[in-house]
Amino acid sequence: MQLREVKAADVPQVVALVRETLAEFGLEFGKGAVTDDQLFHLPGSYTEGGGAFFVVEEGGALLGTAGVAPVASGVFELRKMYLTKASRGRGVGTQLLAACVAHARARGARHLVLDTIEKMTAAITFYEKHGFVRDDAQVRGARCSRGYRLDL
Repeated sequence: MQLREVKAADVPQVVALVRETLAEFGLEFGKGAVTDDQLFHLPGSYTEGGGAFFVVEEGGALLGTAGVAPVASGVFELRKMYLTKASRGRGVGTQLLAACVAHARARGARHLVLDTIEKMTAAITFYEKHGFVRDDAQVRGARCSRGYRLDL
């Protein structure tokens, strides 16, 4: 497995993985979600604002994605952390989260926030295991129902 920053050539695989994962939970890609649209313009849509977007691949296949972007002074948001079904439980999420946390900390972030939906129970367990606490004030996405915060 290799963790690295996203390249423009990865965009079709990134979009396909995000679209597939959203569908798994009854959600539709696009539908007014700005963060979905930003995927078409990677890496610039993240790096130009001070963020970063990472992928983990193995043998040319994308296993997971995660991005981090500033949303307020000292606050970065974890976005698009999605894994293929086959890669879940293999440490891919831990690698992606560590890269996002390191990026945010290096840019002076004091908090990392995210929003998700109730149906993503495995993701919620993962976030809580890694120190995130529920904070519904962090819900930014129209399709999300639960927010979390990690103090860095």
